[in-house]
Amino acid sequence: MQKKLLSVPALLLTAVLVVGCNTSDKTEDSDAQKNEPSNTSTEQQQQPSSKDKTVDESQETPTSNATNKDNTDNATKKEQEVNYVQKGVDKTEKAKESKSVTQDYKMQQLPGFTLSQEEPGKDMLVSNDNAEVFMRIEAIDASQSSYADAKTSMQDYMNAVGDTSSLTSEDLAAFKDIKNIEGYVVNFDTEKVIGVVFEKDGLITKLTIHDNNELDLTDAMFKMAATISKK
Repeated sequence: MQKKLLSVPALLLTAVLVVGCNTSDKTEDSDAQKNEPSNTSTEQQQQPSSKDKTVDESQETPTSNATNKDNTDNATKKEQEVNYVQKGVDKTEKAKESKSVTQDYKMQQLPGFTLSQEEPGKDMLVSNDNAEVFMRIEAIDASQSSYADAKTSMQDYMNAVGDTSSLTSEDLAAFKDIKNIEGYVVNFDTEKVIGVVFEKDGLITKLTIHDNNELDLTDAMFKMAATISKK
């Protein structure tokens, strides 16, 4: 009987200990849950709402539009309408900027022509319809030569070609804002050779034009040459 009585307190003590352990575990679990950070609320704060995204995208749009506008403006600046007369007919075409590969100049080039290097220091702008119609271009930095020397060189060349006549200011009206300019022509039956030397934009440029009555592209080549400037 005594053994049975002694076993009851032991059982009660065991039960108390078990309950105490369970309570402690539940308390720790509860405390852990309270102390554990809430991922849901944090993630909701970190992720911008669709409204915020819309605002951000709308703020980026003007920059994109501005870039596109700048590109369009730059492309427009590199194109230019050129008016010229061919065989008595007024024409207007859109020219595009071309740059010499070896010389320090750029120009507006009309369709129907090809610009290429003839030799170092000399380019050829040739008609696609007739390779015998062309304009030779020599552009020299003004610090490396003088207008007087270039003019003398051109006069000597034209005198070697034939009977030379000077071009008038009206003949050279295509050239605007020119510091110095002189032009000469040698006329043949159906062809002509023209030599022009001018100073503009820090360049001394010599032009030698071969043209014929069939194409009559002198005015077109003058208009393109008038756009020559430093790169």
